[in-house]
Amino acid sequence: MSTWFLRAVALATVLSAPPLSGQAERTAPVAAYELQGTILDGSRLPLALVEIVLIRDAAVVHTVLSRDNGRFNFGRVAAGPILLHFRRLGYAAQTVELVIGPGGHPSVREIVLVELPSQLAEIEINADSADSRYRGFYERRQQRASFGRFLEHKDILRLAPPNPSDLFRTVPGIRILAASPGNAIRIRGCQPMVRVDGQRVPGAELDEVIRPGDIGAIEFYPSSAGVPAQYMERGNRLCGMILVWTR
Repeated sequence: MSTWFLRAVALATVLSAPPLSGQAERTAPVAAYELQGTILDGSRLPLALVEIVLIRDAAVVHTVLSRDNGRFNFGRVAAGPILLHFRRLGYAAQTVELVIGPGGHPSVREIVLVELPSQLAEIEINADSADSRYRGFYERRQQRASFGRFLEHKDILRLAPPNPSDLFRTVPGIRILAASPGNAIRIRGCQPMVRVDGQRVPGAELDEVIRPGDIGAIEFYPSSAGVPAQYMERGNRLCGMILVWTR
């Protein structure tokens, strides 16, 4: 287990535009606060090269990496609710909610993450031995194969893609665009919803939330056709969905 500290230092900056001649009302000030923190491992040592993605209103705003001393800094961030998504090889990905706002005092949030084994034994997954998540995957692959693409861990090992998005380059009707990190997937110009172990990751690209070696199984639906009813997104019917099941 590893303990991460997230520190949002409230250094408010008021940004206001000067009134125009004859303007009846002033522009409302916008407050911004410096968002920074330190990430530690389970031994309370600094954890470097952690990828931190800032998400606001279902869109990725900025991505930074923690430094050798475990520190990261997004600079000044406008007040309001945000999501921070953390990822580092060897640790389970985590998404946390944070409200940036006034107060003038540092707020400290402690997050306990699951440290993944450094080496995983190869396991042959089949419908009889899989847990409930994988049983659902195999059932859907059998019933909905014509509506999407279904890959399990051994398929991904065989294909050896640089990024998870590369698994779907041959799917008709999609575009793979260069991004940072990895690539961005677009279906008819819009972004498919990504779910990891059934949980929505709003605004995130597939390559931001998982690495190929950490995928136990993956389902890619390029349209609403075939998407399981429990994962249907009413406002995202044309953009498709990616369901990722971790190892």
